Amino acid sequence: GAKGLETYALNATCTHLGCVVPWQRAETMYRCPCHGSQYDKAGAVTRGPAPLPLALARVEVDDSDNVLLTPWTEADFRTGAKPWWK
Repeated sequence: GAKGLETYALNATCTHLGCVVPWQRAETMYRCPCHGSQYDKAGAVTRGPAPLPLALARVEVDDSDNVLLTPWTEADFRTGAKPWWK
């Protein structure tokens, strides 16, 4: 099974200008190499200039243990707002 797998995935594209945001394991954060925006492990902005959290996708695991990503359509659990992404 998918023990320990989160129910969400993050699109690691910075919401400032679209750079790829790598996970910084030693610092336990995502940090944008372009302009320094920082995101926590759930993709919420902890330092700008990024204006929005990272986009979410729903994670599901099928009967063969394949991980499937589907659109996140409900409220963003980090902000309580409707998803800004499409």
